[in-house]
Amino acid sequence: MKKLVIIICLLGMILFAVGCEQKNAENAMAQQQDQDQSKTPIQQTVQAFGAVKTKQIRGVMVDLPASIENIHVQAGQKVKKGDTLITLSLKEIEEQIKEKEDSLKVAKLELQKLLEDVGSKTNEEIDNEPEVMQAKNNMETNRIEYEKLEKDLQNKETILKQGAISQSDFNDFKIIVEQKQKEIENDKIRLEDLKNKLRISNNKDALDVKIKKQNIASLESQLQALKDKIAESGIKGNKIICDISNGVIEKINTAAGDRLSGEKQIMSILDLDTLIVQANVPEDFIKDIKIGSEAVITPLANPDKEYQGTVSGISNMAVQENGETVVPVEISITTADEFLLPNFNINIKIIIP
Repeated sequence: MKKLVIIICLLGMILFAVGCEQKNAENAMAQQQDQDQSKTPIQQTVQAFGAVKTKQIRGVMVDLPASIENIHVQAGQKVKKGDTLITLSLKEIEEQIKEKEDSLKVAKLELQKLLEDVGSKTNEEIDNEPEVMQAKNNMETNRIEYEKLEKDLQNKETILKQGAISQSDFNDFKIIVEQKQKEIENDKIRLEDLKNKLRISNNKDALDVKIKKQNIASLESQLQALKDKIAESGIKGNKIICDISNGVIEKINTAAGDRLSGEKQIMSILDLDTLIVQANVPEDFIKDIKIGSEAVITPLANPDKEYQGTVSGISNMAVQENGETVVPVEISITTADEFLLPNFNINIKIIIP
């Protein structure tokens, strides 16, 4: 019995010694970890909340007397360059163009008949009149001066690109060139008016010639204006085509059958190649953020995904939001992918340099 007690005591002493040694080892290891952690610098960050936005939004507007025949896209749909967005009904403007072309043909035929009645001999005599010769000389002088000014303008444009003259000086000189060009145009008008006055004295039909020419000029101007409207609208045939490489339809403000208005936006397209994050940073921490500061972007839609970014803009004005003073900050996204969508809510960690 005594031997059994002695053996139990010895085992207890051994276990106690081993436990103490193990505890000392664990304490030593914990102290070493604390020392290692104290040597490793803690990365400081500023937390913020924001949303994904695009820097560029393309508004689609067409100022034509036309109506919408069909809309081929819907809000939220991705589009690329060359996609057909809308088909238009151009019947109204096409009819206007046809009407002007027909009227112009008739007016030219009437003018031709009138000039035949007046006769070419009278015109030759008018060209030899002293007043007409003087007007031609003045117009030629202005033309020579305009050609010289135009060359000087081209030289100044080159100098402007080199930074040798200011934009203001260039613009002032350009106005002078344009004025000289208008003088030549006015000379032409005055010359034609002078000839017409002389024709009136030689032929009673001269006034009709002038009126007919003015009528033709007006019809030509109206016809060209209609054609220019179509060309300037950017449509191809009767279709509005997307001109953004990577976009998404934000809003559609019209429907099939609607008449177009130059004051109303048909739709808007977000340019997905210009994604950024807009965030508000509390004023207490804005001092720690600089342009170029790195940022980690985490979408609420998938907290497991992270995107890298940099601070690309800091507002020069604070604003009030929910009773708190904050400073708007813009963050460019350097690792964006197709998962990241406009208007996603975002958690942001901005690394303090």
